[in-house]
Amino acid sequence: MTMIAKPDHSTRARPLAAAALTAAGVLLGGTAQAGLGEPVASVARDHAALRGTALTVSPAGSFDVHETTLEDGTRVRQYAAPGGTVFAVAWTGTSLPNLQVLLGQHYEEYLAAAAAHRGSHHLLSVATPGLVLTVTKLARASSGSAHVPALLPANTSAQDLR
Repeated sequence: MTMIAKPDHSTRARPLAAAALTAAGVLLGGTAQAGLGEPVASVARDHAALRGTALTVSPAGSFDVHETTLEDGTRVRQYAAPGGTVFAVAWTGTSLPNLQVLLGQHYEEYLAAAAAHRGSHHLLSVATPGLVLTVTKLARASSGSAHVPALLPANTSAQDLR
């Protein structure tokens, strides 16, 4: 009896599926990347990308605080010089927000620091010339902040960012 092997289409489909997912990630990922270090206009894109339910803007001296409330109640604050750039972000709530959206161009620096981190898995603290970041993750709570030291407005310190 001669057996004819059927071609395995699943092995050919895998590279095609991987290529399609990569292309979609490149196309879609670029539109959601805003956040830290970006113009203040990026706050509206971030609000949409995070699926925020409310957005408020409050003046706070030499900067404005743009606060987005997420569906689960997590509050995300983006600090921006009026008409300028987002120089800091902070969050508190029950979940970790999408840091790729919030950190924007600084996300890769965060990933590298997280990969090299050898301390508690509940706390990550990074301090480089380009990024100062703290992330706290607990069972039902998350908080954190990040800022770019070179972008802090005059007379503003990290303690002003709460």
